[in-house]
Amino acid sequence: MTPEPAAEEFVREEPRGLLARAELLDDLRPTLVTMVAVVLAGVVLGLLWAFVAPGQAIVTTASGASSPLAAESDHVFDATAIFFLLAAAYGVVVGVLAWRRVARRGPVTLLGVGIATTAGAWVAAFVGTRLVGPLTDRSSIGVLLDRAEASGSAAAGPPVPATLSTLPATLGSFWTVLAAGVGAVLAYLLCAIALGEDDMARPEVPAGE
Repeated sequence: MTPEPAAEEFVREEPRGLLARAELLDDLRPTLVTMVAVVLAGVVLGLLWAFVAPGQAIVTTASGASSPLAAESDHVFDATAIFFLLAAAYGVVVGVLAWRRVARRGPVTLLGVGIATTAGAWVAAFVGTRLVGPLTDRSSIGVLLDRAEASGSAAAGPPVPATLSTLPATLGSFWTVLAAGVGAVLAYLLCAIALGEDDMARPEVPAGE
């Protein structure tokens, strides 16, 4: 006759990794402080973009007609791509740093860094597009254009005097700010997956605290 299993074998284990309501509420204040710091860091990100984003060179003739140089047409895309990469890197760094706060690991921090990095990237775009003008060297230099190329016809003649100047970089789309939030959330989740612990190694809070 098969012996009956001990009663202890039927005791269900309590699920690990579930945060109590009190713990979630305790995470709110430090997360809000972190969010403010992350959003303010967007000012530095915008300043950095304004320094490195390429402008677009244009030529202006004596008649006032102006046009960008053919080789400079890709710089609009370049400026947007640079901001996208800076925002994504900014989000990843914030996500990893937030993960290192072991005592605050959880959904509150994850949601907070996602919102804060997106808002910080928006601040960076706002600040960067307003600083890029003053930071761009707009000094003009005199050049001579081929008359046939300047007039768009095959008529030969002496070169046409013109000036070469630089337009400030522009941000093609403000949707690039989403790269920061996506980068932060993915970095945080990948750290959690790599750890492989249900409780994310977060220290337990003694009962009654």
